[in-house]
Amino acid sequence: MHIDKIAKEIKKGNLVIIPTDTVYGISADMTNENAINKVYICKQREKNKPLILLVSNKEMLKKYTKNLTPLEKEIIQKYLPGKLTILLPKNDNVSAKITAGSNLVAVRMPDNNELIQIIEKVGSPIISTSANISGEKTITNPKEIDKELLKYISYVEGAGTINNEPSSIIKIENEKIIIIRNESVAKQILKDYPNNILK
Repeated sequence: MHIDKIAKEIKKGNLVIIPTDTVYGISADMTNENAINKVYICKQREKNKPLILLVSNKEMLKKYTKNLTPLEKEIIQKYLPGKLTILLPKNDNVSAKITAGSNLVAVRMPDNNELIQIIEKVGSPIISTSANISGEKTITNPKEIDKELLKYISYVEGAGTINNEPSSIIKIENEKIIIIRNESVAKQILKDYPNNILK
C-alpha cells in the first residue's frame, strides 16, 4: 500500500478508497467536518446512520472514549486488534456527525499493519465505511466501485479482489453484551461470556 500517499490525501481532507482487513473502504479524516460531510454525500447515506472509526492502538481509543466499564475494557484487551467493532461512550473529541447524534461511537482496531501505519501517520482515528452506495453490495474489487461515488474520491489503492468476513459489532449495556452483527468474533464472545449476553 502507498502508505504516505494515502495518509497525505486523508490529512488534506480528501476521501480515499483502500483495502482493509475486511472489504474495500472509504477512509477520511474524522477531525475534518467537510470530509465527514463528503462521506455521507458520496455514499448517499442517511445522516442518521453513524460511521465507524479505526484506531491504531488502545491509547488512541482512550483519547476518543470515556467512562469505559470493566467489561468494555476486558473485551477491548482480549479481542482487539481484530474484526470487532465495539460501540463505546464517546467524548467531545468525536463529532456528533460521525455518531449521528448518538453518545456512542463505533470503534475498531484493525489487525493490519499497513492500516495501522496510515492511522499513525494521520495522527488521529480515520473514518472507515464500505466503498459502496448505501444499501448496495459491498465492494470486493475496485472495478466494482460506482462511477458516481468515484467522483468524490481522490485516490484508490487497488489490491485485486478481497473478500474477507465483515467485523462483528457489539455494544455493552449494564454489563450485558448485545450482539449487533454476529460474525466469528461475536460467536467467540458468545462462548467466552455466556452469562453476560443479553438474550
